[in-house]
Amino acid sequence: MMKALKLLWDFSRPHTIIGSWLSITTLYLLASTDIGWVAHLDLYGWALVSALACNICITGLNQLVDVEMDRINKPFLPIAAGRLSIERARWIVWICGVLSLVTAVMVSHLFLGLIVLITFIGYLYSAPPIRLKRHHLPASLCIVVVRGVLVNLGIGLAFELAVNGTIRADHVLVPLTLFMSAFSLAIAWFKDLYDVEGDQQHQVKTLAVLYSINTAYWTGGLIVLLAYAYGIWFSYTEIDSPWLLITHVVLGLAFVVHLIRSDMSTREGIYRFYMVFWVFFFAEYLVYIVYGLMV
Repeated sequence: MMKALKLLWDFSRPHTIIGSWLSITTLYLLASTDIGWVAHLDLYGWALVSALACNICITGLNQLVDVEMDRINKPFLPIAAGRLSIERARWIVWICGVLSLVTAVMVSHLFLGLIVLITFIGYLYSAPPIRLKRHHLPASLCIVVVRGVLVNLGIGLAFELAVNGTIRADHVLVPLTLFMSAFSLAIAWFKDLYDVEGDQQHQVKTLAVLYSINTAYWTGGLIVLLAYAYGIWFSYTEIDSPWLLITHVVLGLAFVVHLIRSDMSTREGIYRFYMVFWVFFFAEYLVYIVYGLMV
């Protein structure tokens, strides 16, 4: 049993699962600031199951169609490593896809529509013949639209309507969406830094393949720094929140250190940089979770 759960955990790409869990938790808490976070825990539970199942469905589909490429880029993934058969992986993807839709119905029609749209974009991103991931502009747009806009603004508004029955004007969904959209764009570029060899062999034209690893690295880094600058400006001028101001300053400085000190000359260094970058992604949601509990 534990072996099967560990295999499913590895197949789900844990960093993306943690990101989805934190995003749903943050958005629910922000929507519940007026009535208390315990009032609609059932909605939170259904939404969380739906989002996590959707996450596994999309990341699993990507692994199913990228087996040969993953054997070069990420041989440690379950299918590429031979630990999970393609047939069983297909079952997991199908079950999670259905589960995400069934549980989304329990939240709201808007939430269901968002899950359907996110799943459809995930399919267009990975699956032939369209396979948008082959070209860096459509691929980046897919990730920004899903991880940035649909998750934060879309699901945030779905929670607002489900919890409060209306959309309040004093929430922070817009700045959070803008910030996480910038981070999502950086993720779209950073995730390909480690995969240049396999991407080149399979004609996947990422930013790192078309230009260079350094170009994608520093361009993505600049986008993230601009996001932190925006977060600092918004915290100081728009809502006067010392908590958001201080945390964005500290995290922005920490990211500068991470950007400068990371070793991009080896695949191990690149992979370490990318996985630590996800910690900054998680940290932004944690910052807003605390903010939601404070207001």
